[in-house]
Amino acid sequence: MPRPKKTDTEIQAMREQILDTAYSILQASGPEALTSRAIAERMGMAHMSLFTYFKNQAAIRAALREREMSKIRAREDRIEQHAETEEISKVVQELLELYIDFARENPNLYRLAWVMPEVGFESLEENRQSMQATVGRLAALIKLGMERGTFERRDPFLAAGTVLGMVNMPHILFHSGKLVNPAMRDHMVKEVLSAAMAYLKKL
Repeated sequence: MPRPKKTDTEIQAMREQILDTAYSILQASGPEALTSRAIAERMGMAHMSLFTYFKNQAAIRAALREREMSKIRAREDRIEQHAETEEISKVVQELLELYIDFARENPNLYRLAWVMPEVGFESLEENRQSMQATVGRLAALIKLGMERGTFERRDPFLAAGTVLGMVNMPHILFHSGKLVNPAMRDHMVKEVLSAAMAYLKKL
């Protein structure tokens, strides 16, 4: 007797379970360990059964990336809304701290995005577009700060790229193996965040 067909709810629940497992492997062992066979083995299911729910291994990675990045975008949206009522320098610092926290809490996702995008979940062109979007969001807030007289007037996109590069440099050095002490990394992050905000503020 054939098995009853799974409902859409059951299919979606299994997709989420697969993505949860993939995320766990990524966080624990890094991108090199994230394979469809590793996911299936951890879930106790046949390797080919995964492809009932995803087209291939690349589709699992793409879905995982989209799910995790959607969480970041939602947090970005909430922070941007604060710009309507709060001091703009506080809002910009909050957004930079979001990116810093992401790097600390999701080291392997961060490593894929900033240190080794060529083996990540997206093409190099998609990675560039994603980075452009991130810089663009920050630039819009910085431009608002310039219009309010809080930030020094300069090219907003250049300013956004500059401060984003500043706060990410300690993590890039750490994940590329050039800085090995996590305590030193965290001290550097604090110093650089302060310097980035000073760079933006009007003298």
